[in-house]
Amino acid sequence: MDLTTEALRLGISMARVRAEVASTNIANVDVAGYRPQRADFAQATGLLHEAAEQPDMAGESLQAITPRALGESVHAADPDLSAPVNLDDEVAELETASVDFQSLTTVMSRRFALMQLALAGRD
Repeated sequence: MDLTTEALRLGISMARVRAEVASTNIANVDVAGYRPQRADFAQATGLLHEAAEQPDMAGESLQAITPRALGESVHAADPDLSAPVNLDDEVAELETASVDFQSLTTVMSRRFALMQLALAGRD
């Protein structure tokens, strides 16, 4: 795929993982000893910034970051074992991930619609 499509795919995957992590944190809010989790997207974000600065960059570099790799970036948010889950923060995180996911899927859908028009040869 091309760089733009790969960047959108990666962004959608990141939003999905953020929503899953927030959902897990919300589900475990009353579990004694549960520590809230966070995903570390430093590598993915760095590649996206690099792609923005270098539009001729190959999409394969973004393909290397799979949904599985993003899932493996999840870790405890705070080393303090007594750190509670803040429900308001988690709901806000879930909502932010939802808005990101919806926006990126809309852009991806429009991109594919334009490609379909171009392939069909219509104006």
